[in-house]
Amino acid sequence: MTSEAAVTQTTAAVPQQPGPAPVRLLGQRATEASLAAELAQERHIALELQHAILPLHDAPFDLPGLRTVVRYLPASRASRVGGDWYITAEMPDGTVLVAIGDVGGHGLAAAAGMARLRGALAGLAITGAAPDQLVGWLNALVRHVAPEHTASVIAGLFEPASLMFTWAQAGHPPPVLVRCAWAMPLTPPAGILLGAGDEPYQLARTQLRAGDLLLLYSDGLIERRDRAIDEGLDTLVRAVRAISDPERAIAAALGALESTDPEDDTCLVALSIQEPPAGAG
Repeated sequence: MTSEAAVTQTTAAVPQQPGPAPVRLLGQRATEASLAAELAQERHIALELQHAILPLHDAPFDLPGLRTVVRYLPASRASRVGGDWYITAEMPDGTVLVAIGDVGGHGLAAAAGMARLRGALAGLAITGAAPDQLVGWLNALVRHVAPEHTASVIAGLFEPASLMFTWAQAGHPPPVLVRCAWAMPLTPPAGILLGAGDEPYQLARTQLRAGDLLLLYSDGLIERRDRAIDEGLDTLVRAVRAISDPERAIAAALGALESTDPEDDTCLVALSIQEPPAGAG
């Protein structure tokens, strides 16, 4: 073997030094880990905001003329936090404010939008304004202060003495009324999504009776990618038919409609209408 051949063979046997590819891979993994940490932190903040704003009720509770049950089910996907919210509160004039809403999107932005709308409605309702005016004010808030959001809402006032429910809505699924052996969705007054335009909102009045059940819910209950929303509403109506107990009604609704992996939060508010106080009306 010549010395030149030996040199060539020895050079060929030297292992190659690592190129830039492993460095890029390490950088990519570090970026992915940083992004995952940021998403986890955002979800934590959004959940904390939800818990701070929305009261949690593990048992039925009473409001004037109403026996109330609330269920709030977060989406099962670890990274998804939505903007569902509700209010059940006695007003200074003795009526009861009942509202449910859903801010579009997920994550911290949706949770922040939920907090803004819920707080605004709770404050505005103290004025004694009618629900259509309240919803109109919320629409102005979304359009001029938070145009990055759209949102749906039902806002109503229940009068314990007369059992009248006066309400307005903005692009939200209709409440379901259960009376004796039947159930049906209420016909909604006109009203587009909050933030979608400046059209006026209409008012509806629904005369309730003692023993009725009124169920309000967010669209996460009835809407799925593989199922039309009308089909989900029909399933809900059949599931709660003839059920006047609010806990049983919510259990029946969830049993018929809950997915094993919902993509959206779900909120339900069930109101059992009680006899008006003696001498009322």
